[in-house]
Amino acid sequence: MNEISSLQRVISAVTHQPVDRIPLDLGSSFTTGITRGAYMRLAQQLGVQIEAPPLYDVVQQLAVLDDRLAQMLRVDVRGVTPNMVRKDPPLETVEGVRRFTDEWGIEWEQPPGTLYFHASRSPLAGEISVKDVDAFGWPNTADPALFEGLVEQARRYNEQGYAVILECICAGMFEMCCRVRGTEQFYMDLAINPTLACALMDKFVELKIAFYQAAAEKLGSYVQFIREGDDVAGQESLLMSPQMYREMIKPRHQQLFEAQRKAFPAPFFVWFHSDGAIYDILPDFIEVGVDVLNPLQLTARGMDAAQVKSEFGKDLAFWGGGVNTQQVLPRETPVQVREDVRHRIATLGPDSGFVFGTVHNIQDDVPVENILAMLETFEQMRDNAS
Repeated sequence: MNEISSLQRVISAVTHQPVDRIPLDLGSSFTTGITRGAYMRLAQQLGVQIEAPPLYDVVQQLAVLDDRLAQMLRVDVRGVTPNMVRKDPPLETVEGVRRFTDEWGIEWEQPPGTLYFHASRSPLAGEISVKDVDAFGWPNTADPALFEGLVEQARRYNEQGYAVILECICAGMFEMCCRVRGTEQFYMDLAINPTLACALMDKFVELKIAFYQAAAEKLGSYVQFIREGDDVAGQESLLMSPQMYREMIKPRHQQLFEAQRKAFPAPFFVWFHSDGAIYDILPDFIEVGVDVLNPLQLTARGMDAAQVKSEFGKDLAFWGGGVNTQQVLPRETPVQVREDVRHRIATLGPDSGFVFGTVHNIQDDVPVENILAMLETFEQMRDNAS
């Protein structure tokens, strides 16, 4: 098969068409990245001299990949991140704790000796009404400043033949409700004050759609995916009953996906991040229009790669899931990493429909030897498994 562009390769993979080799994603989004420390060690091992790489997400300490390294690894996807606060926040340090407040009024903290930031204050906590939701100082998600510099970046990636994914303006609708209300409080809202819960979710639907529309006007010719997502499951089960998901959350996910398809010109695909034990609602994701599922969290209950591929592989493309990132990648030997990668590619790689990546971001405690073992094994197998 003749050499094709990365964009053509990724589109073929997500549409279940034959590919010359399995596409690779690393560093394109908030859920497919690598932390700065791990990235620096990898670059050093590969002989790429990098000093203090910029971050595209300070909360998770995700590093922007140097194009030399991305080309060396034959990464097929490039990401663009809107100029949201957490991309470059105004940090202050109080009693050794670094903190900032984002555009949603959520306060984030990084205690001494820790790597990541965590949400520490919810602006709509406590007793509120629908009127309070309406009156809150919501950000302008269509603000042109969000896209400054992105058009040129996305155009360049497109002209270079890469697939391009746009990071969303915020986390998932359900997750954002938990952040601005507090997780426990929003769960109570869903159960005993559904009118308020739905009003808050509808506000995030409205704000996200405004972002899609503004993004499509500026970037629509260059973007094939938006990293939308919602974590609605934990390790062992969904975070709500399937009935509650179907009645309250699913229709709003469908609104988001329909708005994306309406705003962006073809080729465009609905890309949805939702990890954890989501097996029971995978048919619902398909029903509301998900094309690409990120990732397959292999260690969650019911998420056996072979079974999920067999049952849903004709309707979903899988982006990520190429290695066990909870146990094998950070804690086992390079030999075990290689074995795990071989097994995952043998399961998910045949018959297309797979973009290789980790289950989530490569964390800072992953030994560089294991990252190299994963990448080297993938490179050895990517041509044969397609």
